[in-house]
Amino acid sequence: MRGTAMKRILDLYKTPYGLSIKRGLTLATPFLILGSFALLLNSFPHEGYQAALEGAAGGRLSVLLEYLYNVTLGSLALILLITISISFGQMVQKDEAALYPVTAVCAYLSFCGGLQEQSAYVFASDWVFSAMCIALISGGLLRKLMQMVHRIKKLHTIGADYIFNLTIKGLLPIALICILFGIVGLALRSVIDTGNITNFGSYLFLKLFSGIGKNLFGILLYVFFSHLLWFFGIHGTNTLDAVAKQFFEEGVDVNQALIEAGLAPTEIFSKTFLDTFVFVGGCGAALCLVLALFIAAKKSNNRKLAQVASPFVLFNISEIVIFGFPVIFNSAMFIPFLLTPLVLALTSSGAMALGLVPMVSNSVEWTVPVLFSGYQATGSLAGSLLQLFNVAVGTCIYIPFIKRSEKKQTRDFRSSVKDMEKAMFQCETAGKAPELMTGTSPFEYAAKALALDMENAIDRGQVQLHYQIQITGEGKIHGAEALLRWEHPVAGNISPPLLIDIAYEGGFLRKLGLYIVESVCRDVREMKRIYSKDLHISINLSPYQMEDEVFLEEALEAIDRYDLDGTQLVFEITERVLLNNSPQMQRRINRLREKGYKVSIDDFGMGHGSMLYLQNMTFDEVKLDGKLVKQMLDNKRSKDIISGIVKLADDLDFQVVAEYVETQQQRDMLQELGCDIYQGYFYGKAEPLPVFEEKYLIP
Repeated sequence: MRGTAMKRILDLYKTPYGLSIKRGLTLATPFLILGSFALLLNSFPHEGYQAALEGAAGGRLSVLLEYLYNVTLGSLALILLITISISFGQMVQKDEAALYPVTAVCAYLSFCGGLQEQSAYVFASDWVFSAMCIALISGGLLRKLMQMVHRIKKLHTIGADYIFNLTIKGLLPIALICILFGIVGLALRSVIDTGNITNFGSYLFLKLFSGIGKNLFGILLYVFFSHLLWFFGIHGTNTLDAVAKQFFEEGVDVNQALIEAGLAPTEIFSKTFLDTFVFVGGCGAALCLVLALFIAAKKSNNRKLAQVASPFVLFNISEIVIFGFPVIFNSAMFIPFLLTPLVLALTSSGAMALGLVPMVSNSVEWTVPVLFSGYQATGSLAGSLLQLFNVAVGTCIYIPFIKRSEKKQTRDFRSSVKDMEKAMFQCETAGKAPELMTGTSPFEYAAKALALDMENAIDRGQVQLHYQIQITGEGKIHGAEALLRWEHPVAGNISPPLLIDIAYEGGFLRKLGLYIVESVCRDVREMKRIYSKDLHISINLSPYQMEDEVFLEEALEAIDRYDLDGTQLVFEITERVLLNNSPQMQRRINRLREKGYKVSIDDFGMGHGSMLYLQNMTFDEVKLDGKLVKQMLDNKRSKDIISGIVKLADDLDFQVVAEYVETQQQRDMLQELGCDIYQGYFYGKAEPLPVFEEKYLIP
């Protein structure tokens, strides 16, 4: 039952609301890091450093660092208001995306009552909860209202600029949203009689903790709620910042006063206690998570993430690893993310209650690195040793869950790739070009991640070519087809059509095409070292590549750099190319043939009037559509079509290659029909070059 409830909650992650939180927080990461380092550089606890900072440029450097903090981390509510709302807008309606952040900011200010005469800065980090809620609610309202006004034809001005029409249609929805939030904010302030209600995240939690106090239960509850909010994409420590300051801030002051009076400190719990001994490395004890990744992660991307995140978590900046692994909305990490800081709160309070570690008596900025902060907070080396102990405990908690999460990552990514492959097949069946990376695609970010991985794999030479043998009717080697293969470290083998589309949408198809051509040429050179007879080597060209004249010329230049004597290159093109029966396309095909290369039509015989293309274009070869070969034993029409193609080939002087030959019976019937070049599992699957050479070319 609880698992079902968790699944329903995590399903929110897949909606525009959940995804916009994750993407918005990720987009805010550079500002969080900049603000955190500005704070660190301005407050690093070293007297000599502080003296140098004050003297630098007459103290202006310190002022500049303060400015940077104020406009980034100090204005986190404003940043998240913008990044979350624009992420939401890009997902639900890309053309109108710019309206969403402006609407969210105006709705937020309407709710707060404007900027004038505010007792607090309404964009400060402790207002994050209110800002995120209003960003999502205003986004949902704007989406619904814009859908309604698009149906009102009178709002459209014929002949006017598109943006003008869009803004006119947006006038009424934006006005209604701002008025609505203004009324709600005014009503809350009137009924509850306090301006703090506009920061309702802090208000609600302050009410909750006012009845609990600053005891162990209060600390554990604070840790639990802050991390529960973090798990669902809400900046928990900032949302509860007012709670930490009101209930736990004074603990250090009390201890200092007692020490000055010659008495022993009595207050275990304080904000510095939390920052120094519970949140080591940031929320979720992120330093423990990073160390666990170094120890237990098997996947290269997670180990790389640990390397990138480690310098930041030393200064308690956790966003890179929290969003990069990820932790938020990751059911496999729910338990350790909440459990680790709760355990560290217990070990730390227990050590201090037993007198093993002095109680915190000095305030420490949360950006001070581990070990330094422990010593400074307690004035004792025991504080640093407690931090080391906590890091070891937290790392041990995370390790088994890292392994479990990696398995989940593998399943999720493989599922996304399979779904993309299905979408590709559906688009091909419908005759449409797939759009996997657009803002409206459910696969947008998975496809973009795959594109980055693939381009890196090309640069590292990890994309491979396998070769499938082609045999003549006399049993002699005719040649082979070069087939694209890439085994993704997580998703496994990716289908070639998906790879081509990913490369096209990712903007590196030309790079992939040249990589393939160069690889074939190098492989052919290796083949000729051990096989002296003539070979036909087929290379597939996608429609996108045939439409790219620059690629074609660069590919021909690349081939010219190799000595391919005794090898006949055959360029295979699909019927989609033939649909573009333009003079430019005919010129490119002729250019290939003029250079001495053969041109083959792939999947011939089942498309849109395959025979008609032979009237206007000259080809050297056709490859029978695999469906014809598979069905010919049971389907007389398929058999007759193959017979007709073979007879046409005799008249027009081109050769016929049959793919998907899987049985002796198929091969015999094809030979009976006059087709005498075969390719398929009956003769062998596609193999990497060393295996191909050993099986077919070495005497």
